[in-house]
Parts: sequence; C-alpha cells; structure tokens
Amino acid sequence: MPKKHFALVVLIVLLFADVASAEHRRFHLLKALNNGQDTTRPLARFDFRYQYKLLRKKLSKNTFIFRTDRPIPLNEAWEINTRLDIPCVLTNKNTQWTPAKEYRFGLGDVLAEALLTEKIGHEWGAAAGSRFIFPTATGETLGSGKYQLLPTVAVGRKLPGISDGSFFTLTTRYAFDYAGSHKRRSISTLEFGPSFNWMMPRHWFVTTYPSTDIQINLRDHGNFFLPFNAMIGKTIPNKAVFSVEFGFPMYYSGDSSDFYTFYDFKVEARIGIFY
Repeated sequence: MPKKHFALVVLIVLLFADVASAEHRRFHLLKALNNGQDTTRPLARFDFRYQYKLLRKKLSKNTFIFRTDRPIPLNEAWEINTRLDIPCVLTNKNTQWTPAKEYRFGLGDVLAEALLTEKIGHEWGAAAGSRFIFPTATGETLGSGKYQLLPTVAVGRKLPGISDGSFFTLTTRYAFDYAGSHKRRSISTLEFGPSFNWMMPRHWFVTTYPSTDIQINLRDHGNFFLPFNAMIGKTIPNKAVFSVEFGFPMYYSGDSSDFYTFYDFKVEARIGIFY
C-alpha cells in the first residue's frame, strides 16, 4: 500500500469502527444545546452539502459533498474527532488542455481529518490535529493534483451569558502540499476562522466565519484574502441541522489567482442528521 494513502485508510477505519460509545455521545448531546459548529465540541453527524462558487473570470464550481463526522470519546474530557468528505464536482474551469467554459463532472479530492479535542472545564475547549487531502479527482479541473496536509489548532469558549449554545472559536490551519503532480501549483497558505455563533430563540443561529476562509498566501509574498463569511441556520436538537452559508470578498492584495480557494461569491446549503 502506498504510504501516501496510509493516513486515509487509518482514518476511514477509525471513522467506521464499531465504537461501543453511542450512548455516551447521546448523553452529552442532551446535556447542552449544540449545533455541531464548534470545532472543539464536535457531534456525530451525516451531512449532505451543496456548494456553489463563482470563481474569477466568471467561471463556476459546483460541489456536492457527502460528509460524516464521528467523535470517538476517550474519557470525559478527551475525544478524537474524525471526518470524511467525499466531493463530486461540476465545473467549467479551464486549463491549457481543456476548452474554456466546457463543464466537467466527476469525483473531487477526498478530505479526511482527525482532531484530538479536550473539554477544559464547563466552558473552554481546545483541538489539535490535521486534515489530509488526497488527489483523487477524476479530472484535472476537479481537484488540486496535490497531496495536502492542513495542521489545525482551535480554541473555543461557550458564551452562556449570551444564550445557551452560543460560543466563540478561533480555528487556524496551515495548508501545504507534500507530494503530487509537479505540473500543478504548490500550496502554502495560512487559514483563519474566527467563528462567533449566536444561538437565537427557537434554535435558530447565526455564525460568522464558519469556514477558515481568511487566508495569507505564504507562497506569493504573503498576499492577504479577507472575505465576509457567515451562516444562518436552524437546529432541531438531537435530530438535525439546516443551514445556508455565504461569502464574498471584502479585500485582497495581489492577484486573485494567488489564492487557491479564492471566490467572487460562495453559497453553501447543508442538511445534517445527528446520530
């Protein structure tokens, strides 16, 4: 088995392992209102997501994402949270080998994640680990062509003084490639997500920066991308969550092509089922 795929295999085994802790997870889910957005307090959930990005030069990218999150409790304070994303992509991005504005559809780059999380007292939490992105795309315009690591750290705090379920979390990632096609551009990007979640009456919520879309491109002179990114949604406690996320640029330095995940506009709809 190629070493580059070893981490993916390990994470998939962990993700679907028969962990005899389902009652433990359901018990903690019932203790406090949680919409699953807090990186430091993950919940077991299946998601179906549709994301639309308007790219530079009026090209577009449509991504259909099947996601599963599964925390594996180690004790009362510590968990290993695992994630697997399987994306399908429809895009009219072009390269020197593909005609402009010709739509292509296929499998995108698979993402896996493992984070070690700790609950610190009743209000604080922390997480550390990494994402792994594998160049599984079935077409050049459908993925990066690179094996990527995204070391991740996060710290969060519940904000019960505002409302039950409100919190603030700061998540930071460093995305870089370590193997893959030499014909594709290299990746070296710092990503930030200062996420404030306000839980409103009747379990509606608004979240700022639910994604780590604020970027500093270390490969190209430290160019900076600052979008506005927010989400509105509704939780059915212990059962489901529905949300719509959107984003658009407020400021960026350099050229838009300097940013691997740059967009002129982004919207993402999500249906999540807790289990």
